[in-house]
Amino acid sequence: MTTVQKQIRQAIVIRKTVNKVKRFFKILGPGFVTGASDDDPAGIATYSTAGAQFGLQLLYLAPLVLPLMVSVQEMSARIGIVTHKGIIRIFKEYYPPYVLWLVGLLTLPAIIINIGSDLLAMGAVAHMLMTQIPVYVFSVFAAFAIILSLVIFSYERVASVMKWIACFLGVYLIVPFFVQQDWLLVLKSAVTPHFQFDHTFISTVGAVFGTTLSAYLFFWESSMEVDDQKHKHGRLFKHPDAEIEDLMGEVKDMHKDNLFGMFFANILMFFIIWACGTTLFPKGITDINTVDQAAEALKPIAGEYAYLLFALGILAAGFLAVPVLAGTCGYITAEAFGCPRGMDKKFGEAKVFYLTIFLSILISLAINFTGIGAVQALIFSAVVYGITVPPSIFYILDICNNRRIMGRFTNNIWSNITGYTAFDIMCVAAVALIWTTFFVPQHPNSPLTMPPSPTSTTVSTSKIPAPTIAISLPQSSP
Repeated sequence: MTTVQKQIRQAIVIRKTVNKVKRFFKILGPGFVTGASDDDPAGIATYSTAGAQFGLQLLYLAPLVLPLMVSVQEMSARIGIVTHKGIIRIFKEYYPPYVLWLVGLLTLPAIIINIGSDLLAMGAVAHMLMTQIPVYVFSVFAAFAIILSLVIFSYERVASVMKWIACFLGVYLIVPFFVQQDWLLVLKSAVTPHFQFDHTFISTVGAVFGTTLSAYLFFWESSMEVDDQKHKHGRLFKHPDAEIEDLMGEVKDMHKDNLFGMFFANILMFFIIWACGTTLFPKGITDINTVDQAAEALKPIAGEYAYLLFALGILAAGFLAVPVLAGTCGYITAEAFGCPRGMDKKFGEAKVFYLTIFLSILISLAINFTGIGAVQALIFSAVVYGITVPPSIFYILDICNNRRIMGRFTNNIWSNITGYTAFDIMCVAAVALIWTTFFVPQHPNSPLTMPPSPTSTTVSTSKIPAPTIAISLPQSSP
């Protein structure tokens, strides 16, 4: 073979590889955005707290929860593609009214409080960099910037920018390699389950599950797949399987998109716990109460720029997650009342949808000015999430096993095994969270009894925070 022939063959291989990469990134859509938005500011704080409090002991939760994330989100997305309807609309058409109210509308207060907590975290990191700007000022600025961007631009355009900015969080992926590691301990912690029967540990584990499997993500991805189908085909169909030539191919593309998005969220969760477990935990920083404490985890790689990197990551994650949270409120309300909805529509074409989005953001800001601490707000949000997530998963499983709704795209055995496992785990987590929140006596200095000022730089440490209890922690992970 001549040199020219070798060069031609190499060029062909390179071109094919580039085309495959381009095609892969082209199919990334709702699944990837959902995965990226799962790591919102409160979620990042949850994983940071897990690593800071328990070192590497909770690393195993990442590989444990990954198949559950993939399964439930895949079912949610498949419902949207196969039926061209969001989950809420399916509830309205096929189930008794109480299901719609229990699973759908009951989720709205939790989502609104979640939005307020994320905006408060964004304000706190901005205040960390510019102390002369009060927390609430930037929270308000961020809220109106998000509202304005959704009015002027389509969400697809905003998300396409912000999902790459959120890659600032990828800095966590290299932090552990700048710290001396016991690699055998890391491997052991990643595959060996660990459990402690104390309410701090239980509530932290519940926090990780609660922030990873949140009901709003199910509704969001399902509705976004419907919008994506409309973009692809120019309209929605009453019987998609009969009217779309290669619906199975589109479902397979969704599988790739969903798997990549959930893997992205999960690997970030793993590395945040790992980074904080090997930087904060050994220093005795076991309670993350402020954003600068959380940013300490980035110091091994970023030094004095750790705060800046952490702030950019939190802000990017917030600007991506808040529209998802608010958009979910819009989808739930519009689908529940049969109104036009969709991020691709103008305000005049979907007034109820957009008004719900704007009101959810504005109401969430009002929560920050009432004097309710972020931790208190997140506890309420967590309890409501804990109540709604199990029935949400249960009815999603019921939908996906119903041939009248899903046709030939019903669940396989693997989807049912992982789906019902997720349902069982979230039921246990819900009971545990209610117990640790309402029936365990709180420490006198607990944030539950001493709510911080809304203008404080204190950031909630999880979506489902653990009560502040004085405990004795080992100096290394077992």
